[in-house]
Amino acid sequence: MIIKISLTKIQTFLICFLILITNVSAQQNKEIKVGIFLGFTGNVESLTPSMADSAELAFNEVANEIDLNNEISFKVQRADTTCNDTNKAKNAAKKLIRDGVSAIIGAACPNITKKIAEEIFIPKKVLIISPADSSNELMGLKDNDFVFRTTPSKIRGSQILADITKDRGIRNLAISYSSDRDYKKFAETYDKALKKNNIKTSVMVPHNKNTNDYSKHISTLSAAGGDALAVISDINSGGDKIIKAMLEIGMFDTFILPDGMIEEKIINNFKEKNLKKSFGYMPGLSNLGSKKFVNLAQKSGIDPDSPYTNESYDAAAIIILSNFAKIYSETDTNNIIHDVANKPGVKIYPGEIKKAIEILRDGKKINYEGATGVEFDKFGDTLGSFVEVDFKKGKLKSKKLR
Repeated sequence: MIIKISLTKIQTFLICFLILITNVSAQQNKEIKVGIFLGFTGNVESLTPSMADSAELAFNEVANEIDLNNEISFKVQRADTTCNDTNKAKNAAKKLIRDGVSAIIGAACPNITKKIAEEIFIPKKVLIISPADSSNELMGLKDNDFVFRTTPSKIRGSQILADITKDRGIRNLAISYSSDRDYKKFAETYDKALKKNNIKTSVMVPHNKNTNDYSKHISTLSAAGGDALAVISDINSGGDKIIKAMLEIGMFDTFILPDGMIEEKIINNFKEKNLKKSFGYMPGLSNLGSKKFVNLAQKSGIDPDSPYTNESYDAAAIIILSNFAKIYSETDTNNIIHDVANKPGVKIYPGEIKKAIEILRDGKKINYEGATGVEFDKFGDTLGSFVEVDFKKGKLKSKKLR
């Protein structure tokens, strides 16, 4: 018996079959669009390429695993905030929204992050994880749990500096701080923390970076005196000039410095001076996590010592893991970020994204430590880790991790 099937019926069958296959594939593979929103031109343009490369390093871990791609694939695109042109940043942000992004890694510059978050990303319910914005103003932002950051706030640094000051036996000090709003807040929080430890502040006065005459400022600090001088500033805001003037008149020989003041320029400028009693802190890294990130970065041609590369990788990894966790637990991504990044759970480090996803798939909890020891508080800020440092023989020396 010969069975005849018309061409029309065959075509209909093939069309239905293709539609079925397409639907199954669509169910298996969910595409998540992520924007890397950094200042690729402007004030920080020398830093951002390495930051973006580090973030993409995490996404490559997923892209290289076929079984993971069957569940979620990530499409990553870069966008320029310019760091100082708000209108251009807004246009770039709106384009990312039109392109369908659901998460952002950025921004890096404080004046951009808050404004763009408030006006564009938060209303559109787009998750933001900044790897570099340490400004205090983000702490009071009404973000509906859409804004996180993998770099600690300046206020957190002020508390660390107060702890170090106490442990160094300082009982009375003067404070010179940059008139910049964030440094003013830093100085105020630092002063309050000192008072709780029964440490007296002899005077607290601002300095302005737009002046070449610090004579009145120096006189005020000298008259107040103290065991040490805390210079709450950075090398671009007059802090180095304050130290230089104090060394020349011989008033203070102990300087207390936040991370913004501890750069190669400071060390080189004052190498011949006696800074051996001076101390401060820098952002630190968890030993195991940082080593793993260094290995990953170097294999990909990324400089792991470039600022905020570790934080950028961690931001990307958290976005990846929160999306996979959302599939397995059917929980909103924003609520689950604390679950994947905080205790308890199996500790996860750079290069272990696939391992983390397998643990989540089995219904178990993870604790993403990453390269920087991520642990989010209720505001979406990471507590961070810090290294206490001092100066020995003209070189910066690490003392302990805090």
